[in-house]
Amino acid sequence: MMLDLYLIRHAESEANVEIEHRVGGSCPTSPLTARGEKQARRVGHRLVSEGIGFDQIYCSSAVRAVETARLIAHELDYPFEQVGVIEALGEIKMGAWEGQPREQVYQPHIMAQIKEDPWGFTPPGGESQRDVEKRMLSWVEETLIPGWQDADRRVLIVGHGLAIRCLLRGILDFSPAHTYKAVLDNTGICQLKYTPRGWQFLRFNDSAHLLAQEKLSVKIR
Repeated sequence: MMLDLYLIRHAESEANVEIEHRVGGSCPTSPLTARGEKQARRVGHRLVSEGIGFDQIYCSSAVRAVETARLIAHELDYPFEQVGVIEALGEIKMGAWEGQPREQVYQPHIMAQIKEDPWGFTPPGGESQRDVEKRMLSWVEETLIPGWQDADRRVLIVGHGLAIRCLLRGILDFSPAHTYKAVLDNTGICQLKYTPRGWQFLRFNDSAHLLAQEKLSVKIR
């Protein structure tokens, strides 16, 4: 028996467009952009074209993740009312820094503190990578792992870039210093399997559906 776990980062949101200038984080009310809606439909269409369906779909409670899950579910003909909306799958909380200008927040002394302890550093009123990893991994172990021996299951989680990377760090046990170095595109696909031998890592940031979309756009122009 096997658990086939797909992790997909939400599509482009309004907060993503501003991330170059402002500190991101949970941003729970940020909706998808028009481009993001197309990305969500595109990844859903790709899953359908590859014959991939899910026994269960979960998503973060943030608007951008819920909207992405809704559009994917529509492509998959999966009832949206059956999607599990889970607060524990949310993005890292940046506390008082969220939405603030990056150049004002990330001063040299702050960057030095983050570099010294990337896993444990906690912004004022926010979360550390350790906190995010713990809640993500705990949810997976408590919700998905029990009963995996009973039947093959394929599960999709629509979540967030850093939160997914923190979960992968907890599963794969790589250095916390590498978490920020891994790039996960909007609607990038990660896939793992849980078998009698434990976790197996199959793919990271598979975003071929976005490349196809960009090539088509260029051709049309």
